Amino acid sequence: MQSANAQVNPELKSLIQQSFTYFPKFSELKQAAAINQQQVELAATGKRPEISGVATYNYAAPVAEAQFPMGNELKTLQFQPNNNFNFGVNIFQPLVDFGKTKLQVERARHALQESRENIEFNKTQMAAQVANTFYTIVYLHQAIQIQDSVIAVLQSNKTLVESKFRNGDALKVDVLTIQNNIDIEQNRKTDLVNALKKQLNLLNFTTGSTSDVSKAAFDFPSIPATTDDAVKLAETQNADFRIARERVQAAETEVLLSKVNQKPTIGLNGSTGVRNGYQPDINEMRFNYGIGVGVNVPIFSGGRLRQQTRIAESAVKSNELAASSLSHQYRKDLEQAFTDRQTNIERLRNVEEQINIAKEALRLEQSRFKNGVSTNVELLNANTNLQKIELAKIQYQYQLTTAEVEIARLTGTVYW
Repeated sequence: MQSANAQVNPELKSLIQQSFTYFPKFSELKQAAAINQQQVELAATGKRPEISGVATYNYAAPVAEAQFPMGNELKTLQFQPNNNFNFGVNIFQPLVDFGKTKLQVERARHALQESRENIEFNKTQMAAQVANTFYTIVYLHQAIQIQDSVIAVLQSNKTLVESKFRNGDALKVDVLTIQNNIDIEQNRKTDLVNALKKQLNLLNFTTGSTSDVSKAAFDFPSIPATTDDAVKLAETQNADFRIARERVQAAETEVLLSKVNQKPTIGLNGSTGVRNGYQPDINEMRFNYGIGVGVNVPIFSGGRLRQQTRIAESAVKSNELAASSLSHQYRKDLEQAFTDRQTNIERLRNVEEQINIAKEALRLEQSRFKNGVSTNVELLNANTNLQKIELAKIQYQYQLTTAEVEIARLTGTVYW
C-alpha cells in the first residue's frame, strides 16, 4: 500500500490518529467487527456435538394390563406404570453435512472481513475530513494575516489623508471614503474570524482538540501518478473496492450455501439415562441407553430453497455491477481531482508575477499620493488589487492542497 506517512505534517498526523480514538463512530465499528468475530466462532460450532438433558414425568391412565391365573386366583399384570419417569442425556453428533458448516463459516468470515475493511474505509474518510479542516484553518489564518496587512495599509493611508485634509490638500469626503474602506475590510476580517471559529469547532468535534495550527503551511505531499495509475491504485488499496469484492465473494458463498442446503444431513444420535416401565417391576428405575444414525433429507419445501438460490445468484450479479459502477465513479472523481490539481499549479505559476507587479504598482501609487500627483481613489485601487492577488494566491494553494488530499483519499493512500 502506497504511503506518504513520512512527508505529512506531524501535527496533522497526530490529529488524524487522535480522531481514530476520539470519534465515537470508530468504537461502534470496532464493536460491529467484534460481533462478526463471534459470528465466525458460532458458525464453527456447527460440527460440534449437541448434548441436552431431559427429565420428564407423565401420568397415564388407563394402561395396558392383563389377568393371569395364579393358583386359585387371577392376578393382574400391568404392562405400563401409571406414573412414568424418565431422566437422561441426549446427544447428537453431526457426521456429514456436505459442506454446510464450512460454507456458513466462510460466509461469517466474509462479514467479518467486510466489517474490518469498513473500519479502514472510515479511517480514510475521517483522515480526509481532518486534513481538509486542518488546511482550511491554515487558509483562514493566512487570509486573516493578509486582511490585517490590508487594514494596516489603509490606516496608514488614512493618516496621510487626514494630514492632507488638515493642510487643505484633501477633502473631507476623501477621509470618509478611506474610513469606509477600513470598515469594509474590518467586516471581511470579522467574517474570516467567524469562519475560523467554526472550523476550530469542527476540528474539536472530530479530534477532541483545538490545536492552534496558525504556523502550519500548505505542505500536503503530492502523489505522482496519472489518472489511469491512480485508478489502478484505488482498485488495489482503497478499502471501498475491497468491501465491494468481499460482497461479491459473500454473495457467491451464499449461492453455494443455498444449493448445499438441499442436501441431506447425516448424524449420530445417542441417549442414556434412567426410567421406569420395564418388566418385571415396572416401577423400578433402570439404566437404559440407545444409539443410532439419523438422516435428515429435504424433500419438499414449497420451492423456497430454489427461490433462495435464484435470489443469491441475483445478489452476485448485483454486487458485481456495483463493483463496476464503483470503478467508474472513482475514475470520474480522480479525473476531477487531477484537473483541479493541474489548474491550481498553473494558477500559482502565474500569480507570482502578478504579485510582484501589484506590489510595485502600490509602492508607486503611495509615492505619487504622498507627493500629490495621485488621488486617493488610485491609491485605494492599487491596494485593493494587491489584496485580491495575495488572497488569490493562498486560495490557489488551499485548492491545490485539498485536491491532493482528495487524490490521497480516492487512492486509499495511508498518510497518517
